[in-house]
Amino acid sequence: MDARIDRDAQLKALKSQTRLPTQTWYEWFWGIKKSVPSRSTDAATSEALRKAFTQMLDHVEPPDVFKPSEVAQLLSNKELEALGYEKWEDALPGVYELGWELREFGDCEILRKGQLLSDDVQITDIDGPVRFRRKAW
Repeated sequence: MDARIDRDAQLKALKSQTRLPTQTWYEWFWGIKKSVPSRSTDAATSEALRKAFTQMLDHVEPPDVFKPSEVAQLLSNKELEALGYEKWEDALPGVYELGWELREFGDCEILRKGQLLSDDVQITDIDGPVRFRRKAW
């Protein structure tokens, strides 16, 4: 007789209707609710993200540029948690959305491979990394 227990089969048998399948037993037992990540448009309206982006715009003089990841890395763990994110990489879509929004207002320029993107290029047209910079007057 084999005394081993098939762990996966046992866990499937223990599932109940009151317990969500995406929860671990620890989260279910202690009633811990995972925060739902913000959509990129919600993240773009975040005051913390907007503050980090404008801080980078203020501190980087044209023709110097900055990466979207540098903006996301300025967010503290508390700010990321408030947005529903666990790491700064999750905030990148919001940074992109905010960059395109600020470009429409004339606050920043977006570059791809060192070339300035025209105003008709949308966020869905991009297939690689971009850089931002404050618009030179």
